[in-house]
Amino acid sequence: MAPADPLRWTVLTLPKHGCSDDEYEDAWAVDPVRGRFAVADGASESSFAGRWAQLLTEAFLTADRSNEMAEWLEEPRRRWSAEVMDLELPWYAETKREQGAYAALLGVSVRRPSAHRPGKWRATAIGDSCLIRVRQGGRLQSFPMHKSTDFGNQPRLLGSRGAPVPKPDRASGALRPGDRLFLATDALAQWFLHSHEQGGRPGDAAASVLSAADADAAFADWIAGLRQGGGLRNDDVTLLLVECGPAAC
Repeated sequence: MAPADPLRWTVLTLPKHGCSDDEYEDAWAVDPVRGRFAVADGASESSFAGRWAQLLTEAFLTADRSNEMAEWLEEPRRRWSAEVMDLELPWYAETKREQGAYAALLGVSVRRPSAHRPGKWRATAIGDSCLIRVRQGGRLQSFPMHKSTDFGNQPRLLGSRGAPVPKPDRASGALRPGDRLFLATDALAQWFLHSHEQGGRPGDAAASVLSAADADAAFADWIAGLRQGGGLRNDDVTLLLVECGPAAC
């Protein structure tokens, strides 16, 4: 049997204002044929957090759904240690490295709707990166955070050095043609929810930026405006859109 056509997706990223692209510590990974998508947010105060975030997103794409997270975390933890533990570092960086890297993770599996069965999404999260489903008419559903005030300074995180694995939050829902699934790291996710709470339509604003002729430039301008206006915290930003429009479903 031939594989299904891939879902349509778009991703845009930016580092913190004042930082270079090399200092970006979010990550993302996609497998549109299998319908798997992930974003992660490396904790800046930890060591080699960006690499840990990338390893987590890649591991989610290939993880066996029947396995507990603690099982499929073994491989990215092994890879992180193999890559960083033998590097020559100053003494203060060595101490930080021994404590390991930490990151929030959001993984989403999508089954497109068909003539024979409805579409569905499933999500797994540890931390405050969010899935935001926007339905036609602007109706919004978010997971695992539901309100802009849910975000705090100490989200749950996954560690690279054998720290206990927190119990993940899990959710699922129906997917209809025309639905948009936004996967966003915490700063932009919080803005999404606050804008919606104020009567805005953040999904339309984000989709317009993502579909611009020069999406990278439009995204940079949009994020800069949100930051300057005080509506968006200065943090790394990742926005991954999965569309279930007529051309994708």
